[in-house]
Amino acid sequence: MDNSAPVDTHSLYNTISHEHLDGLVSWARGEFPNAGLSLVECADGRWFVEVDHGHAYDHLAGVSRPSITPYIEPIFFQSEAEAQEFAFICIKQVYPELKTKELSEYYSDDDDE
Repeated sequence: MDNSAPVDTHSLYNTISHEHLDGLVSWARGEFPNAGLSLVECADGRWFVEVDHGHAYDHLAGVSRPSITPYIEPIFFQSEAEAQEFAFICIKQVYPELKTKELSEYYSDDDDE
């Protein structure tokens, strides 16, 4: 890693929305994570997972790491669900105490409000 400016993936991939997964990890662990991911949607319908903050995900293949040089393209998914499942796998690699936690339950809690 060097001090180069981060890659602007929003312009590079014409992104139109994103979801920070910090809340999900906070819910699952009971504390705010020191590293975070985002699910990112492109205008062409593709999705990818990107490091939002911290460095705990920097070693994982397939994740967009805009602050790491050389920049390597992420894995692109055809649906949000596929990207979300990949993000869950990444989260469980970084936070192994969550391996048995069903992370999708975070979204079902929204229905209780």
